[in-house]
Amino acid sequence: MEPNAQLNFILMGKKRAGKSSTGNTILGRQAFTSKKSSKSVMQDVAVESETVDGFPVTVYDTPGLFGRDMSTEEIQKLLEPVLKNCKLGLLVFLLVIKPDSFTEEDNVTVEKIEKFLEDEGLNNTWILFPRGDELEEENMTIEEIIDENEPLKTLVEKYDQRYYVFNNKKKEHSTQTKLLLIKIIQRSLGIKDGGSLTRLIPDSRANTHDGPQIDDNPSSRRIVLLGKTGVGKSAAGNTILGDNVFRSEQSTRSVTSECSKKYITVSGRKVFVVDTPGFFDTYMNPEELMIKIGKSVYISSPGPHAFLIVFPVTMRFTEEEKMIPQIIEMMFGEEVLKYSIILFTHGDLLTRNLQELIEENSALRHLVQQCGGRFHIFNNEDQNNREQVNDLLQKIDRMIEQNGGGHYSNQMFEDAQRFRQEEEKRKKQQEIERGRQKQQNIRPELEAHKKSNSETNSEFTQFLKKYENNLRLSAFAVGRHNHSAEFIGACVGGLLGAVLGFRQGIAGAAAGATAGAAVGAGLVRAGFFK
Repeated sequence: MEPNAQLNFILMGKKRAGKSSTGNTILGRQAFTSKKSSKSVMQDVAVESETVDGFPVTVYDTPGLFGRDMSTEEIQKLLEPVLKNCKLGLLVFLLVIKPDSFTEEDNVTVEKIEKFLEDEGLNNTWILFPRGDELEEENMTIEEIIDENEPLKTLVEKYDQRYYVFNNKKKEHSTQTKLLLIKIIQRSLGIKDGGSLTRLIPDSRANTHDGPQIDDNPSSRRIVLLGKTGVGKSAAGNTILGDNVFRSEQSTRSVTSECSKKYITVSGRKVFVVDTPGFFDTYMNPEELMIKIGKSVYISSPGPHAFLIVFPVTMRFTEEEKMIPQIIEMMFGEEVLKYSIILFTHGDLLTRNLQELIEENSALRHLVQQCGGRFHIFNNEDQNNREQVNDLLQKIDRMIEQNGGGHYSNQMFEDAQRFRQEEEKRKKQQEIERGRQKQQNIRPELEAHKKSNSETNSEFTQFLKKYENNLRLSAFAVGRHNHSAEFIGACVGGLLGAVLGFRQGIAGAAAGATAGAAVGAGLVRAGFFK
């Protein structure tokens, strides 16, 4: 494959930083020589290519170029052919730094790299911390390491929080690699958003209803349930509503195939609950998953007051669980965890103090910290226990106060609300038209034809089209490796085309996405996507 048809990574850093191991982790195989040595184990730039989760990737592993003994001119000469190869593709520099030993020598290396890359190159640079496995063994998080090291903290802030942690012991293709690729694409497309809006009040008892209508009453609450398949999201929704309105059963396959919305009236105010299909579902068609994610945004507009991230108390915190908060940020925006609460289910199975359980697991501890220390526990077997629900709603109210009294929103949620308002307006006009047709005895076939036309050009379809890149990224992140080659080709080609076109503005991004999708489909036929 031509180098310019893909994602290009140039690994940079001092000797023994873990560049070669990082390259092996990205490619999912032992592509580069990697061993502990007092000298650089390579003298020239090594290059390897691989298809990684559908993304065509080329990795350039540089030797320890940035020591004290090499001039900027010598570095430029060595890397010039590499930069020329990457000119038309998406180029990302990965600055590999050991997180637990950021020394003066590292600082000198970084300064040399920054001088070489200049401003344009620095904007395409990510800090990559290897040895994530060692952090896990020490029950530490990368954020704790960064906070304890002022020079490292300053560096991360300088790079606008563009950093990532790798467990280089996992050489096979894994969720951590896929998420890195997606985060880079997301940043390159400028898909990052946040925001807030509305207001609040307390809770007590109820009636449940279907929830098709838009509710922007300041006293209402919109709650979105998120989590893996089989963690008890639907059961948690039923517990909140006090009735079995969502289908719920123990299964490794998601029993929620549609995003659905119900509400309960509590002390005169409505509490809406949106149940979503599970993350990492092995059976969900990726095209369908993209639509479901879009639907969850659409029906929870103008924006949720709370996201409940659901974990059973008995769950083993694997690599997938660790990626969930980053995936949620990618799907809904960077400020989303400020509006999130960790909801533990199966509270009846808890045999020890929950706080101790959280403290013992660095990844879980960090997740709770990211959510402002907010967590709650449900016994879904005891739906009659309304105290656990009232306590949750009070926590949501306190969180809303802390966030300035508003619900979560961003441009995507605001656009979803606008499309929904247009949909409601159209439906009212259709009702008036049907009444007129009934009075005038217009044939049912004509009415059905008009209805079909209006549904084909629905507002939801327009919303999906507008946010196709965002939603494709989300579907790619939360789906398993059962994507069709056609979907991957269109997804990867479209995203890379959009990124390259994004440099020419919005019109360029749209044209690039269209052209890229076509190229992606062609690459499928040529056998590049496996």
